Amino acid sequence: MHCSIRSRFSLAVFALAVGVFAQLAAAQGYPNKPVRVIVPFGPGGTSDILARNLQKLMDEKRIIPQPLVVQNVGGHFSVGARQVMSAQPDGYTFLVIHLALLSGEVVDPRRGVSYRNFDPVALTGGFCLHPIVRNDSPYKSLKDLLDAAKANPNTIVTGVNIGALNHMMIVFLEQATPGARFRVAQVGGGGENFAAITGGHTQATVLSSSEYQTYKANGIRALAYSGPRRLALEPEIPTLRELGLDVEFCIENFWFTPKGTPRDAIDGMAAALEKANALPEMQSFYEKQAQTGQFMKGDAYARRLDEVFKAIEPVAKAAAPPQ
Repeated sequence: MHCSIRSRFSLAVFALAVGVFAQLAAAQGYPNKPVRVIVPFGPGGTSDILARNLQKLMDEKRIIPQPLVVQNVGGHFSVGARQVMSAQPDGYTFLVIHLALLSGEVVDPRRGVSYRNFDPVALTGGFCLHPIVRNDSPYKSLKDLLDAAKANPNTIVTGVNIGALNHMMIVFLEQATPGARFRVAQVGGGGENFAAITGGHTQATVLSSSEYQTYKANGIRALAYSGPRRLALEPEIPTLRELGLDVEFCIENFWFTPKGTPRDAIDGMAAALEKANALPEMQSFYEKQAQTGQFMKGDAYARRLDEVFKAIEPVAKAAAPPQ
């Protein structure tokens, strides 16, 4: 079959044009199938509640033409994170997590997960923390708890997710109270730690302000708040600074996707999250859950991740077990 140079050139241009138009069509049609969102914690924690509320609003408002499918992966957060890290970078798998992904790589690098293993998508809201005991606990105040941890080090069983935010909060309390040491136990996220403490398996834990709003009527009480000022929802709970501890510790919700995900998918999901985050219903959710409603994407979000890692790295090193 004869084919001239001009014909071959025309065919090449045509093929290139088809490829470009196919890419444009894919970008304009994204997403064209359900989008999976992995929450690397059990049901009922802050990340789970956040993801499911965004899922509900994005579906109701038709912000994206396909549903978000939220999937919980319990246990250590690295299990779910690795599932996302190894997923196809096709724009249909996302991870919603928080500080755990940054501090965890320092506390236990053997688990092989780092925020640098992912492409950043967006930041949606934030929250602060509460040290928690049961209502029938002998520790009536944070001072009681810290005094006991100092008088009898490594005896108060405290539920955490090793390397995650609740673990970091315990390290902050130990650093602010020389001699105090808690016996940390790997339990999981907020829902799992609530079950452990109410079931008598642990004596103390740390819950987010959002988780505390969910569980506070079920036999637990907060001893303090790690935010800059008392919560309007909980005016009776003092801040750590009011109690004489030089600690202020608040967290943000981070969205990631597998490394190498197409830019249009990252930008598309970031834009969808930004639109949902700005809805009055979402801002009302944040208020009722004692969360903040900020949003960040792009270069500003990437810089924020590096800033947070730099700030938490020395605390995470203090929490790391001897190698």
